[in-house]
Amino acid sequence: MFRETAYQCISWNSKARPKMHMIIKRIEKALDFQNHRASSTVTIHSLQYENLENLLIPLEEISLATRHFSSENRIDRGGFCIVYQGQLSKQWQNRTAVFKRYNGKDEFLTELKMISNFKQENIIPFIGYCDEQDEKIIVLEFASNLGVDRHLRDSSKRSCLTWVHRMKICMGAARALEYLHSGLGENRAVIHRDMKSSSILLDDNLDAKICGFGLSLLIDRNEPQVYEAAAGTPFYIDPIYKESGIVHTDSDVYSFGLVLFEMLIGMLAYHERSIDDDQPQKLLNLVERYYDNGLDKLIDPDIRDEINTHSLYTFKKIAYRCLSMNIKDRPTMKRILKRIEDALDFQKHGTPYSITSRSLESYLIPLKEINSASGSFSTLIGDGGFGFVYKGEPSQSWQNWPVAIKRLNQGGHQGKKEFDNELKLISRFHHPNIIPFVGYCDEQDQMIIVYQYAVNGSLDRYLENRNKMRSLTWAQRLKICLGAAKGLEYLHSGGLKKDDRVIHRDVKSGNILLDENLDAKICDFGLSTEGPRNQESSQIFTKAAGTNFYMDPIYNASGVLGKESDVYSFGVVLFEMLSGRLAYKQTTFVDGNPQYLINLVRYYYENGPEKFIDPDIRDEIDNRSFHTFKEVAYQCISFISRERPTMEMIIDKIEDAIDFQENKV
Repeated sequence: MFRETAYQCISWNSKARPKMHMIIKRIEKALDFQNHRASSTVTIHSLQYENLENLLIPLEEISLATRHFSSENRIDRGGFCIVYQGQLSKQWQNRTAVFKRYNGKDEFLTELKMISNFKQENIIPFIGYCDEQDEKIIVLEFASNLGVDRHLRDSSKRSCLTWVHRMKICMGAARALEYLHSGLGENRAVIHRDMKSSSILLDDNLDAKICGFGLSLLIDRNEPQVYEAAAGTPFYIDPIYKESGIVHTDSDVYSFGLVLFEMLIGMLAYHERSIDDDQPQKLLNLVERYYDNGLDKLIDPDIRDEINTHSLYTFKKIAYRCLSMNIKDRPTMKRILKRIEDALDFQKHGTPYSITSRSLESYLIPLKEINSASGSFSTLIGDGGFGFVYKGEPSQSWQNWPVAIKRLNQGGHQGKKEFDNELKLISRFHHPNIIPFVGYCDEQDQMIIVYQYAVNGSLDRYLENRNKMRSLTWAQRLKICLGAAKGLEYLHSGGLKKDDRVIHRDVKSGNILLDENLDAKICDFGLSTEGPRNQESSQIFTKAAGTNFYMDPIYNASGVLGKESDVYSFGVVLFEMLSGRLAYKQTTFVDGNPQYLINLVRYYYENGPEKFIDPDIRDEIDNRSFHTFKEVAYQCISFISRERPTMEMIIDKIEDAIDFQENKV
């Protein structure tokens, strides 16, 4: 109690520091605990040796393999050991091996206990060990391409590492760390404590293999905090751990974030680089300085022209979260792995970073061509505040896609202002969960925007159709929610233009489209507002706009707009998906008068929340998945806007709900 309070007082996040009256109360409570002898001890646990006597390798064998530890066989020198390469005899299958010759007993024993217990494909395989005649040696499988740091130092090797190669290496290392942090039993976690690019080896196929466990710790995850003298490598060590001595898996996350930026920028954390003829600076300083404005200047020139825009956006965003000075904001290794997998997927299916920028004029489509494709606007597929939406046939002008043609209704609620606003925004967006923009027409008083056609229409139409809704499993609904959340997070974080962020202002199920794979696509940006992301307040004062039953009541009453208003609206959509009911249709669960969805949610949330689960999915939904989902959805509709989660937090929770559902017992 006392130390936690003291540590909060020196938090890097000033908002997390307690008030003086709270400090007094906590000290009084700590005194009370002491008087009643309430105490606990923190222990750092050890792994067990597993049949290590069968893995003993005689010193004579090792000496022969390394040619008596000759300098020609030496491949590296670390803080605790000298590393040699050699070939074992036939008794050990003539394997090429690495021999770590330790100069300290503690580090030798720590690594031996760790490495002999690990069984994961991205951790360097353990062959055996020697503890003879004061020699303490660990023998590991040889990784032919050595460490990542060597590739980043050597320009010829670095140039051979494509962006896809680099992401796959990062994924392999992330899998190994995720295994260490959560794969050793329900309550045990290993903290590497020396994560850096030289701790990631590469085999023949450039697959990552984590090594270097001499400083690693096995901890009980139930312990609130574990204190251990700070250890690691300068320029990689977590500054919060370094100052406080509190060790946690988040410390590895920080170090791994630096490795991710090393891979993107093509320089090691302890090297220096000059940008725009400024004073040479180390990696972390460059990232902090240029992340929000000009990170493209830092990208390794060897990969700059091949990187897909959203692959870059996804990768750099998760890497930057790793470096947060608020450890609660740092992602888990599981989350990091998923984001890198997303980035790799975007890279494989996207276009290079250097060719995505187009002028708005290049999207112009002649009215004659639109008339022909739409059959003179003969196939109506939807309508809204902007006007009517028609289906258009494939054309060579838009890569033979079927399209949706949105035509302004001259007598409607929206006009030229909304048309220009949507054009300005949608032409800049590049995200798999935002409906792709095809082109536009502004000719003969016709204002038309053309999008890629979403085969399964809008989500609200799906919700209205009971036959379609019955076919939607809970897993599919979660996938749709996750896609929509990722689209909104892209808008809120500024997308590719990091100085700005976009508030949609009309989030609803009618503005979420579904393609042939039921992937969600956000659409309709006529009411959206763009504003600077780096200003002190994220609030904008504007006339309230949106759709009844989805609109944030705080924004509606005050005109104060923030990202939290989109979050509220998205929370309504989440409950629509859970209940299978549209927000604007009245329903009665048990007795009483018919009520709108959100009224029912607020009434039953604390007592009987299972009542608003769609009967079509009630028997398949995992209980943990349900509770995780409903809790974040309910936070979204809080009447206190600052209590609403960010879209990033929502994504994390939906992914947790998906994990629970996939691992349903």
